[in-house]
Amino acid sequence: MPSNFQIDFTSIGLKKNYLYEVLATTFSIEKNLMFPNTACMGVRLLDKKLIKIWPYPNTTTYKNIESSKFLIINFIDDVYLYALSSLKGSFASKSVGALSEKYYNYYTLGVNGEYKDYAKRITSTDSIQLPYLKQAWAIIICIATDKKEILKEDDFGKVNLMEINLSVISYEKFKESFKLYNRAENLTLETILLATKLNVAIEKENEALIKTIKRKIEENFNEVKRFGRNVSALKAIEHIKDYLKGLET
Repeated sequence: MPSNFQIDFTSIGLKKNYLYEVLATTFSIEKNLMFPNTACMGVRLLDKKLIKIWPYPNTTTYKNIESSKFLIINFIDDVYLYALSSLKGSFASKSVGALSEKYYNYYTLGVNGEYKDYAKRITSTDSIQLPYLKQAWAIIICIATDKKEILKEDDFGKVNLMEINLSVISYEKFKESFKLYNRAENLTLETILLATKLNVAIEKENEALIKTIKRKIEENFNEVKRFGRNVSALKAIEHIKDYLKGLET
């Protein structure tokens, strides 16, 4: 795609300076094999070709960005996939596991011109196969350009994050999506993010913060159950519970 390409971000519902929770796919290369990794990530569109993200510095997402520079933003309707992508590893349910290869398709991106230097460490050809989630109704392909470490503070305390600028180099819209997340799904997404913060609080042995986050998670569990019939949200809640059990062992 040429460097002067234009994206109609309104066609995928993005507005400038809004914070969105998406699923971000990165990858590592080992012995000429590509290993995708997907995680929940907050993104903010600053202009037509610039997006910011804030990963934790010790995460696979950040390490993959450091090594390959590429990141694929997936727009997904199913909140259960957010739970599978974000809460994984040794604390996740052994019966579910992380997202496997069957969850991914591959997008062919031409890498001639200004982006060839980024891709040459991965491929010697004029194109690269980039992983994205099969359930995505749209994707945005980005390259990390620069970064800085920041200290972020919210209601749950302070945390060190890496602020990364992403240059948008391509996108694809596969189908229309007019879905709006309902209350149960929004609460479920919030609870997924709380579970990741709980992991950080446990690592820091911050007992006051642990109690605060656990209390909020329990409140959200009760609210989601009260709404009742949202199958995707309820499946995600069960996955979160399994993850929390693993944190406590």
